[in-house]
Amino acid sequence: MANIWAWPRGPRQRLPRTVAPFAYEAATSYAARLAHANRIGVHTLRGYVAESCNARPRPDWLAAVSGQPEQVIRARLRGLAGEPGALKQNMRRPLCRRCMAGKGIREPVYCYLPAHLTVCHRHRRWVGPLAQTFDDQLDLRGHPQVLRAARTHWRLANRYAELDLRAALGDARHMLVYWAHAERRETATILQGGLHAHVSAYPEVISIAATLLTARPQIEQPDGSTSSASALLIVRIGERTTTHHYDDTPVEQWVQNRRQVSKLSGGRSSAAH
Repeated sequence: MANIWAWPRGPRQRLPRTVAPFAYEAATSYAARLAHANRIGVHTLRGYVAESCNARPRPDWLAAVSGQPEQVIRARLRGLAGEPGALKQNMRRPLCRRCMAGKGIREPVYCYLPAHLTVCHRHRRWVGPLAQTFDDQLDLRGHPQVLRAARTHWRLANRYAELDLRAALGDARHMLVYWAHAERRETATILQGGLHAHVSAYPEVISIAATLLTARPQIEQPDGSTSSASALLIVRIGERTTTHHYDDTPVEQWVQNRRQVSKLSGGRSSAAH
């Protein structure tokens, strides 16, 4: 028999002020903004909209206190109760500071942005990986090559499957690291850590990844030798990056791997969207 005297669970009344959630926004970030708007403690509100202090916010309870439709809460926020899997913390970064200031928002709006959203083109600021604070949002007005790379990255993300793009980016980084060591370029940005090095290497990484993805349908065909295919591909990479590499070892390895994968999968290369 149900306990009719059980204390009611969950919020029963909406707060006086609401704020609109942004796409990909972390549920905890949204709860913090909602708390600030209503001048109440962040931890107080987070405990109010979750099963416990350490639990994720419930979408129905967050909708109740914010006055926002539950379907909007579910569609836009990430990290809600009931969502499967863990969130990748390296994808959690604030939206463009200047965009938010234009909307009257002064505190950071943390979002789990997709990997291909790296630049605010309106304000020419870096909002990609490693930009964990407002101070990390580098000014790109003097770096048009980074802005172009970000547009290419976005187009690749809309054309190719996520796993294929991720693999191409990893392969591109592997090639650049190999060439930096082989050519004894200790100052190569790909060998360095930190935000500035990551952004500096970004255009070359994107250019090589785009070249690999474009070449895959031809490379995965069994016609032609591996050496001739790798020689042609390294020329394409040089044309696209304006950097010439004479050691085609990493490219030849990539060609061999792609042909082996294609052979094992029956010659079916991954199709573009």
